[in-house]
Amino acid sequence: MEAKDLSDKEILDIVMPLAEHTENAWNEKNYNEFIRFFFDENPSEDFPEGEFNRQIEENFDLHGAHKISDLVAIHRNPDHVIVLWKVELEKRKEPGLLIYGFREREGQVLIEGCAYHA
Repeated sequence: MEAKDLSDKEILDIVMPLAEHTENAWNEKNYNEFIRFFFDENPSEDFPEGEFNRQIEENFDLHGAHKISDLVAIHRNPDHVIVLWKVELEKRKEPGLLIYGFREREGQVLIEGCAYHA
């Protein structure tokens, strides 16, 4: 993905479906769908199911479901893109910050990493 040559809209058209899929999988507490578009060859090794379940247990009851909200920024690097969005949290009035990294591998854009801060 040559991000330097793409508009913000073009980047979002590529990455938004991946982020939405991943956030929906989080909301459904579905580990296999959550890691589906991760960049790693073996995402279960770098982000094992036990870690996913630990994070769900620590955070889901506190913040509830996530919903991607307003775009904050797109940061372009030569070989990957970082996108920041506000994230609406079901059980919290104030928005959080959602951070995703995207990288291309073999012609497919995948999630390099994701995190939220509330």
